[in-house]
Amino acid sequence: MKLAHTLPFRRPAGPQRLTLVALLAAMCTVAACDDPYTAKASYENASQAFQLYALSGTATNLSSALLLPVKSVTRVDGTFAFDVAFDINAAGKIMVIPANVVGQNTNGARAVGVATNIGSYSAILEAPLGGYTFDSVTVVSVGQAFVIKAQETACGGSMTPYLYAKAVVDSLDLTKRTMFGHATININCGFRSLRDGLPAY
Repeated sequence: MKLAHTLPFRRPAGPQRLTLVALLAAMCTVAACDDPYTAKASYENASQAFQLYALSGTATNLSSALLLPVKSVTRVDGTFAFDVAFDINAAGKIMVIPANVVGQNTNGARAVGVATNIGSYSAILEAPLGGYTFDSVTVVSVGQAFVIKAQETACGGSMTPYLYAKAVVDSLDLTKRTMFGHATININCGFRSLRDGLPAY
């Protein structure tokens, strides 16, 4: 990573130095309230199984999507209350589709990205900082793990308004167009750890 050029730091003398130290301390205290590396997580991570139906070729009242803030599967409808939908293409591959690709949300678009080729499900212990594909379909195979980065309204007051999750589809029933898999969803805003238990960051 290339570091930005900075001017030499000059230590102020006397009262000015004390004022600067106090100001920096206050800024650090405020920043800590929204820094996942110093703030405390409130919710534990845990891997949980899911069953989803393909977005196409199944009944509209069946669950075809994941909604991260409530760690749940959900149906796809005009409320756009989901993060990523799932479908199966003609080649039998899984299509992971961000909400903005499914349709236009009149309440405003949210950034949802998917990252792949970052290791097996068990080996992914934190969400990557970059490498996400936003606003397009990501195609994965059975057993191929991926990470979701989703901008959430519930995190609107955070400097890092995203939730992260890892997921994998373990098997398909092509006749019933059903997917079986599991996911770990971190519902602490801005926290990227995907280990089970209370995340540290």
